[in-house]
Amino acid sequence: MKLKTFIVLAVFCICTFPKHALATKNTEFSVAGISEDDENEFDESLIKVRLRKLNSSIDIRYTPEVKKFLQTYIRSYRGTSETLLGKATMYFQYFDAVLQKYNLPTELKMISVIESSLNPNAISPAGAIGLWQFMPATARDMGLNFNSVVDERRDPNKSADAAARYLARLYSIFNDWNLALAAYNCGPNRVLNAIEAAGGEKDFWSIRKYLPRETQNYVPKFIAINYIFNYYTKHKLKPSFPELDLQITDLTSLYSKVDLRVLSRRLGIPYDVMKVLNPMYRQGYIPASDNPMNIILPVRYMNNFKNIQPRPDAKDYGLNETMALVSEDADSDYVELIYTVNNGDKLESIAANARVSTQLIRLWNGLAGSSLREGQALKLYIFKNQHVDLSMKKAVVQPLSEQFVQVRSMMEDGNYITVSLSSINNDETGAEAPDYIMHRLGDKESIADIADQYPDVTIESIIELNGITKENIPMPGDMLKIKLKSKTK
Repeated sequence: MKLKTFIVLAVFCICTFPKHALATKNTEFSVAGISEDDENEFDESLIKVRLRKLNSSIDIRYTPEVKKFLQTYIRSYRGTSETLLGKATMYFQYFDAVLQKYNLPTELKMISVIESSLNPNAISPAGAIGLWQFMPATARDMGLNFNSVVDERRDPNKSADAAARYLARLYSIFNDWNLALAAYNCGPNRVLNAIEAAGGEKDFWSIRKYLPRETQNYVPKFIAINYIFNYYTKHKLKPSFPELDLQITDLTSLYSKVDLRVLSRRLGIPYDVMKVLNPMYRQGYIPASDNPMNIILPVRYMNNFKNIQPRPDAKDYGLNETMALVSEDADSDYVELIYTVNNGDKLESIAANARVSTQLIRLWNGLAGSSLREGQALKLYIFKNQHVDLSMKKAVVQPLSEQFVQVRSMMEDGNYITVSLSSINNDETGAEAPDYIMHRLGDKESIADIADQYPDVTIESIIELNGITKENIPMPGDMLKIKLKSKTK
């Protein structure tokens, strides 16, 4: 991913957005051919009605801050919204399963969109890592392991499980999801202090002014993002879906050591796909463990993988030593299926027959819920030779019409991460440190201020490295690439 694209992604994590910048972007929006007067784009009365229909577990209000974030996601940064909508197909099915396991609202998965822009390799300046941005102490407290080989904060399933348990803990303290969201951002003690400052009021909107500035915007941002993910079709947003091997996936566990390069050759899975789906393995292999280690693979390869796995107790035999070359009998192609809903059809049964999650069908078709109507056309992606039951025999099968984002672009997300300077100078993992970091521009911070914070970094080098011009001035919250001093060997 190019730096400009990544900087745009950063807007989903900022606390505020300058009015003059929004005005500039709105001008670009109009030039792009989408009128601000188009009621399908931003009709506040319709937006309020849709927000009420969300049946949310949090106290949803349409505030000026919510409006600001909605304008940003719908008008100013449409491409970013479309990227995030597409990336959700890789992770939301796992998040939903975990949240349902703990009987928590599935809308809480939007926290990951806010925290990491759905980048498992995201690292904040403070040192939080992964899809749910766990700080080291909290990660350890929630049972996540991380070292130079494995970082479970990047594991889509294990990190979501830890986040769900942590959110359940926060809810047990406050008995209010708005306050639990605020506490996820700034910590429970700060929320408790804000409640005390507000005279004992236990309502986010009442204590909001006593919270840190970023936290004040956290719930409004959550409301806006939740709206976008449910109603993006109403604003003509078109998700940038990754290639189907990154979307139609399954998870299983193993105990033996596995070299991911060897496994990719044995199964015929491109190594790039293997890496993107399993960002938690930092050195390219899964270590042997007494505890189950997750692996995510495209569904069409999963049966072959399960057939060649060593016994769970055979921890000394890695796949690279025990299995023969697997013949590729997995379906090699996908097709597009246009299915017309029959009376009585349920989304769950359609998903089961198509061998995909209900969340994928919802994202592919822009469904705000699980309700279907007779005669409704659903777009599905299935394997070319996949068996379908009689109820789907009349569905129209056609070649793929979607232009999918290639896996190489998804891989490059990991190259543009925000890293704290201290974590590089005191690397306990033994992993190779990058030769640059990403710095988030503060509200009142100048390029000169940034240069003063890093040794051997000049204003000129920051300007050159980030392509800063009079027409391309970074805004508060943007990510800037900072070249580090070369290490002597």
